This record gives sequence, C-alpha cells and structure tokens, in this order.
Amino acid sequence: MKKERLEVKLNYKGRKSIPGYLLSLYFLLLIIVFIRQEPVTSVRSLHALGYLLIWLGITLFSMLEISAVRRCFQAYALGLNGLFLAIMPVLSFLMVEIMVSNYNLHMFRSYSLYNLIWYIVICYMIHALIRNSKYTMILGGLIIYLMALVNYFVYLFRGNPLIPSDLLAWQTGMSVASNYTVSITEGVLVATLLMYLIYVLACKLEKPKKKPSLLNRILVTGSFLVTASVVYGIFFNTDLVEAKIRVLDFFAPKYTYMTYGTAFSFVANVKAMGTEEPEGYSIDKVEALLQNAAYEAGGEEKTSGKKPNIIVIMNEAYSDLSLVGNFETNMDYRPFTRTLEDNTTQGTMYVSVFGGATSDTEYEFLTGNSMAVLPKNCVPYQQYVTDPTDSLAKTLKDQGYYNIAIHPYEASGYKRDLVYPLLGFDEFLSMEDFKEPEFIRSYISDRSSFQKVIEEYEAKGKDQPLFIFNVTMQDHGGYTSEQLFSEEESVRLTGMPGFGAVEQYLSLQRQSDMAFQVLTDYFSKQEEPTIILMFGDHQPVAFSTFYDSGASKPEEYRQKYAVPFILWANYDISEDDVDNISANYLSTYLLKVAGLKDTAYNEYLWQLYQRVPVINGLFYIDKNNGIYSLGEASGYSELVREYQYVGYNNALDKDRKLSEYFYLRE
Repeated sequence: MKKERLEVKLNYKGRKSIPGYLLSLYFLLLIIVFIRQEPVTSVRSLHALGYLLIWLGITLFSMLEISAVRRCFQAYALGLNGLFLAIMPVLSFLMVEIMVSNYNLHMFRSYSLYNLIWYIVICYMIHALIRNSKYTMILGGLIIYLMALVNYFVYLFRGNPLIPSDLLAWQTGMSVASNYTVSITEGVLVATLLMYLIYVLACKLEKPKKKPSLLNRILVTGSFLVTASVVYGIFFNTDLVEAKIRVLDFFAPKYTYMTYGTAFSFVANVKAMGTEEPEGYSIDKVEALLQNAAYEAGGEEKTSGKKPNIIVIMNEAYSDLSLVGNFETNMDYRPFTRTLEDNTTQGTMYVSVFGGATSDTEYEFLTGNSMAVLPKNCVPYQQYVTDPTDSLAKTLKDQGYYNIAIHPYEASGYKRDLVYPLLGFDEFLSMEDFKEPEFIRSYISDRSSFQKVIEEYEAKGKDQPLFIFNVTMQDHGGYTSEQLFSEEESVRLTGMPGFGAVEQYLSLQRQSDMAFQVLTDYFSKQEEPTIILMFGDHQPVAFSTFYDSGASKPEEYRQKYAVPFILWANYDISEDDVDNISANYLSTYLLKVAGLKDTAYNEYLWQLYQRVPVINGLFYIDKNNGIYSLGEASGYSELVREYQYVGYNNALDKDRKLSEYFYLRE
C-alpha cells in the first residue's frame, strides 16, 4: 500500500501560490506586536500570548490542505466554504475587541455568545444578499473592521467607546476629527493583521459552480429574516439584556464595553434609547404640577426701565481643572473671571456630558429639559427638535427681543442650522459670516467670536432688546504639546513635566479669560443695560492623569460634570455665589436676574431648584448637598420623578403636550 504523503499547499484562487514572504511577514508582525504588549511576566501578556497561539493555530489550520481533512469535509458535504464562514464571526469578534486592547478573559468566557451572535447576523445578512462566500467574508470583514476603527478613534479622542448617539452626530464628529492627533497602537496592528487573515481565507474559497436559483435565494433570504427577527426579539423584547448587564454604565461606557464586549454593550445602549413614557406618567399629574406653578408665572416685569440686552456665551470646554486634580501653575489661567466681583454672580454648574456632546448642554440650557427626562445616549437636537420648540429664545421673543445665535464653525453641526429657527432664533451666524477672523489652531478665536457679538449689538436698533447666544470653538479638543503663545502668555504646570497638552489647554483658557475681559470692558461703557452670562459646555476629555480615578459613585465622580458659570451686568444686580445648579435651571435663573416674565414651566423649575438644585442625566443633588444616582431612592426622589413627568410632556409627548404651560400667557 502506497504510503500517503502529507502535502501542504498554500493555494490562492485554487492555483496561484501565495508568496512565502507575505506569510512570513504576517507571522513576524503578529509575534512582534504581542511581544511589545508588556513584559512576558505580566498577566495581560500571558493572555495575549494565549490568544496568539490560538490565532496561529487557526491560521495554520486554514492554510494547510491536508488530504485527510479535505476528504473528511468532502464526505460530509461541508467544504472549506462552510468552515471559513464559521470562523469569520470569531475573527471579527476578536478584531473589534483587540482594536481597543480589550483582553478581558472574563468577557470572552462569559459573554462571547451575546457578542458573536451579532457578527453572525451581519455575515448572514451579507451572504443572503450576495450569495457568494468569498465576497461575504471580504465585505463583512471590511465593514466590521471599519466599524472597529471608528470605535477606536472615538475611544482615542473622547476616552469612551462609540455609542449609538454618536452615529446621529457623525457629521459634527467628522468636521473636527482633523484637529486631533492620531496614534496607532499594537491593538490596531493586530486587528489589521486579523483583517488580512480574513482576506487570505476568503481568497481560498471555491467559486460556486452555478448560480443559486430564485427559489434558493428566496429560501435563504427568508431564513435570514426569520433568524434576524428571532435575534431582535430575544434582545429587545425580553429582559435578556437587563439580566446579563445589571448596570449599564452611562457615566463611563468604556467599563461596560470592556466587561460585556463591544457588540453586546452597543446593543444594550440602543435598547436604552427607547422613548417609553415614565412609569406612573399621566397628563392629569403633569397638569396638576404645572397649575401650581402657573399662578406665580407671567407676572409683572421687575425691570426698572429698559429691558436688558442678554448675551449668553456657552464657552467650549470651559472648566476649572483644579476641581478634579491637584496641580500648581506658573500663572493664573483665569485671572479676570476669578476676581470679578461687582454686579457678578459666579458658581458651579453641572452638566450631563463629559468631553463632548456639546449640544446636550445647549439643549438643557435653552429648553429647561434635563437629559434626565430623555432616553439615555440620545442627541436631542438630532432626534427631538423637529418642530417649533419652546425655549428661552421663544420666551424672550414673546417679550420683544430679537434673537441671534452665533457659532464660529460649520452651521450644520448638530443640525444647528435647522434647530435654531425652531427654537425661536431670528438669525444664525456661523463661520461663513466672519470676515478675516483671528484663528487659534484651526478654530476662530474667542476674541473674534466676542467681537462679532459687539458688531451685532452696534448694528441693532436703539430701542430693540437683543438676545445673543454665542457657542464658541477656540478651546475645542485636539490639544497637543505645541506651544501656541509666547512664553509670557503660556501657562506651565509647576513640577509636572511632560504634560504639554494640559498646558496648552490651560493657556487657551487664559486667552478666553482675557477675551471675556475685553467684552465686559466694552459693555461696561455702554448705557443700555446688558447682562452677560458665560458657562462651559463640558470638561475636556484628554487628560487621563487628572481624571481616570476609577470612580463609580456619584459623590466620587460629580466633579467631572462640574463647570464654572459667571453672570455679570453693567448695572446694579444682586451678587451671589451659587454652589450647585444644573444647566436646565440656568435659563430660569437668568430670567429671574433680568426681571423678565417667565412661563409656568420656568416657575415650576424655579420652585424645584430650591429643593433639588441639580438634576442631570446621571445624578441629582438635593438642597443639603446630598447626591444620588438618577433613580436612587431618597427624600427627594419623588420630586425628581415628577420633573421627569413634566419634562417628558414638554420634550417627547408631542400629541398630548400641555403647550399653554410652556409659553408666556397673554
């Protein structure tokens, strides 16, 4: 009997041989990447080496054509096509997790199935559409690789992974992406090598001998639709997600993603975006709550003489890092605003976002609706402001104000060009409306942005009260170690070398502070009464040394959501220090200081503010400075629940909205 010879062939399209050096390069790069991860003695590297052995085994098995194995597959009518298509979702799963350096063995052991099923659905869908195994692997692998790459870049720029609402704001993200520094990690290289492996395996698949019949296509497509429907029903119409993911971390989604896997966590976030009405919600309850406030609303104006011009500045990434980190600098980075006292109120405002999602803070301030009343991870401007919406601008417009929104960047960001008119603004000026502005990095400076405010003030009619809402861009993320200003104007950390990006951010803050001084100096010389309110939209994300403490309780991470606000007037107003206020209350606070009429909703918010001064999308703080997670029981949780009823009616229950309580009565 002739002894069977073990024959190894590396086939490409069945005939052409894959160059040996490509395969050698593949293995060499894979080994180098894993050796560079960490010293081999570390647990993480042992995990990585374990995965390396698995991948090497898969690769060798896929490349080797052992005659006995081939006969086995042929005997059972399986073939390499079925084998490689089965491997494809596994490689995709590994590719996505390794891209962001997720080597959590517990996740792989306990939650692989809940992740793999979504990669299987993607591959199944593509195969049902094109009925070609080779192109299913290539196209499916490429789609998943690109999704993994997007997730990695979001992680890199913001410190947290991709969440569903990011897809709604993709245009805004793309418009600022060029201003960030991109770094390629070992995880990206390994994921890229896995994508290459998928491509190599795909090229070995046999071409179908004949095209599938129409009946075959119908059966396969129908089978996919049934499978997809079952998967959807299990994940979205049962409590499977809630049973497996006990706590969905909206504060730091990266911990959820690392623990449960990217695909499973993303699906859980999609499910959390549902707009179900709050438990116990009814129109009668909302009306009873607002009726109590309606008696106090819309009274006589308390202004003496002319209505004040109102200028609101939402300053990009304006914050005080000393709240979250202990450090010293060679100079004060907020020398003017920190010492401003006359006719001034200063304080700490809490927002619902960290490191991004600027429009959420805009929405909270302008409408009075906290993110606590909306689905998790939503983008209100993109999803819910689709019709004329009650807001501070509308309330001021009803009192004779001319409303101008200014944003020195692209008008389409967060759909502002469509949203602002619906909120009651008469005019919107974007970067195209600036003539020869000053740029700092790639953004129009605050000096130029504030100069545009002055220009609009000087162009208005003498007896026309003006409301300007200015959303700045100068201090946007993408900080580097580059020195932007002279040594005399550059803020330096004392005794902390190697933090050039932090120093650049603090130097930008100092420039913004100086620009605000120029603005207030100008209006201090004007006769018309004018109020200027400035606050931050969120804290910057880029400084993990200051932030990443692993805090998981509200009392530990509250400062990450704290930003300063300052309210100044060129006439006598009461001076105050506000320890706690959230963005949804600040416009009502502004109306009270200005002595203007307010709506029943404003009055309701004002009464609620006295007892629960902070309600954001994650936690609430009571008047005694007690802090609780949103939904946590306390002596004030019923007030928060009632606010969610009222906010839901205002923001989401458009068919049954009690509109008369949200605008000024005649």
